[in-house]
Amino acid sequence: MLLLVAVLLVPGIALGQASPNDVVYCNRLADLYVHYIGRSETSPYDDVHRGSSDTQVAAAQCRQGITGPAIPVLERVLLNNGFTLPPRG
Repeated sequence: MLLLVAVLLVPGIALGQASPNDVVYCNRLADLYVHYIGRSETSPYDDVHRGSSDTQVAAAQCRQGITGPAIPVLERVLLNNGFTLPPRG
């Protein structure tokens, strides 16, 4: 039982260590992605174009401060679509 609790807590601890610069950068990537490639469920645009589910999840993770898994996914999709990445502060 103790091992189960430790396994469940460790990801939460690791996720809570995102630097403020990573959070800002991740949100910039998510903004670019949502505006130009995919759209958020809360987007005011009536656009049927949506990105893949993994990039939608990555954009949502950025909004929650979960930058580790989100940044590489968003960087890849933006670069593959010809975008220049914003500067990483």
